[in-house]
Amino acid sequence: MDEIKRAIDVAEHLPFRYLVLHLGVPGEEYDLAKFDAAFTSLEHLHLFAKERGVQILLENIPSELSTPERMITFFQYTRLDLKVCFDTGHANLTGGVEASFRTLRERIAAVHLHDNHGEEDEHLLPFEGKIEWAQAIRNFRSADPPYPILFEVNSERHDPGVLARLPEVMARLEEFQN
Repeated sequence: MDEIKRAIDVAEHLPFRYLVLHLGVPGEEYDLAKFDAAFTSLEHLHLFAKERGVQILLENIPSELSTPERMITFFQYTRLDLKVCFDTGHANLTGGVEASFRTLRERIAAVHLHDNHGEEDEHLLPFEGKIEWAQAIRNFRSADPPYPILFEVNSERHDPGVLARLPEVMARLEEFQN
C-alpha cells in the first residue's frame, strides 16, 4: 500500500485522474478472505486517492477473483464508490468482450484497448487477434460520458512498426462510429 500511496502522491505535482489497480493477480483463485483483504486496502487507498483528486479503477484481469461477476459482487459487498478500467484483451480471455461489457457496463470509467487470440494476454493492436471490434466499439461509444481509451500494446514483442500501424487501426475503429 505504501508504494501505491507514493504513486498517488504524484498527483499533487503532476495531476492525473485515474489510478488503475488489479484486484489480485492473474490466475488467482477465488477466496472470500482475499476479498476482505482487498476491501481493507482499497478502503484506505480510496480515501487517500480521493483527497488528491484521483479515482481508483479496478481492472478486469484473468483470475477467479476478478471475473466481471465477482467484481460486481465486490462492489456490492464493499459499497465503495469504485469504477472499472475495462480491459478488452482480458475480457476476451475470460468469457468474451460483449458478455463482460454487459456485466460491468454501469461501472466502466476507462478502457484499455488491445487484442489477442483468446489464449494468452498478447497485447496486440486491434484487428491483429480475434476480438470482434464492431460491437465492442459501438458499446464503448454508447457511454455517456465517453470513456477515455488507452491502447495497451506489448513492448516485449519489440515490434518497431506497432506505432506506425496505429493510425490505420484508429481509422478502422472510427468506421464503427454508428
